[in-house]
Amino acid sequence: MIIKKRRIAVRSQSNFQATVSVSDDDESGEKLRMNMGTCYFPKNIESNPESLGQDAHFICQERQTFGVADGVGGWAKKGIDSGIFARELMSNYLTSLRSLEPGQAVNLKKILLKAHSKTAAIGSSTACVVSLKGDRLCYANVGDSGFMVFRGKRLVYRSPTQQNYFNCPFSLGNWVGEGKRPVSVFLGEFDVEQGDIVVAGSDGVFDNLFGSEIEEILQESEGRPWPQDLAWTIATVASMNSTSEEYDSPFAIAAESEGIEHVGGKIDDITVIVAVIELDQPRVCQEEEEEEEEEE
Repeated sequence: MIIKKRRIAVRSQSNFQATVSVSDDDESGEKLRMNMGTCYFPKNIESNPESLGQDAHFICQERQTFGVADGVGGWAKKGIDSGIFARELMSNYLTSLRSLEPGQAVNLKKILLKAHSKTAAIGSSTACVVSLKGDRLCYANVGDSGFMVFRGKRLVYRSPTQQNYFNCPFSLGNWVGEGKRPVSVFLGEFDVEQGDIVVAGSDGVFDNLFGSEIEEILQESEGRPWPQDLAWTIATVASMNSTSEEYDSPFAIAAESEGIEHVGGKIDDITVIVAVIELDQPRVCQEEEEEEEEEE
């Protein structure tokens, strides 16, 4: 397992943040699907050991969609658990997804705003929802949750973040005495291929892992990539980095660039969703393939 406790040469992220336009023509005629797995480590809160944390997420295989939300921690000063808001938001999103008619398109922004309108809890959170449509990975994002795409186990794309200022991301919310505020939703898409690996998560992941470190984790994995195993490994390394005082984390480097002193990782809830882009084969074929691999 890879634990980095040194400054890593960080490549420019700008190369990975341009939305890619692709043709509507599917030359191969082969349909793709996401095979998804998740892992969640809530941070330890001594004052509330029973807390579920402030992150929430869902995966919906039948609609080839997943989402992650991260409750804004500042609400804790007012005695409010923003994780309740995040969980209700994601639950409302999943409910709306499952209520769609067969064949009805997934409108990521429309469903996100609908889920937000139905969320009654006080609080606020970031949100990133992602759906595979043909060979396009489409997403709607508010704040600093997001994802990276790896091709050939190399980083080729990173979704952009939205921040008011350092460590203050855009969010959806429900404010005391004010209700809901207008929200800016960023829409984007990226052309994916069979074998691509999507690593999504809350900022607790990307504040504690560089893209180059995730590349190393993927390169050390052998055989067929299993999303559940990869999600656990990535979350474990991010969690260990978050508590290290020696690790020169992405968050510490970003803080330094803003004139803020921060040593080590950033202790936070950590949610990882891994989606492996595969050919959409009949389920019976997939089961036979899995049995053959187990026999080997």
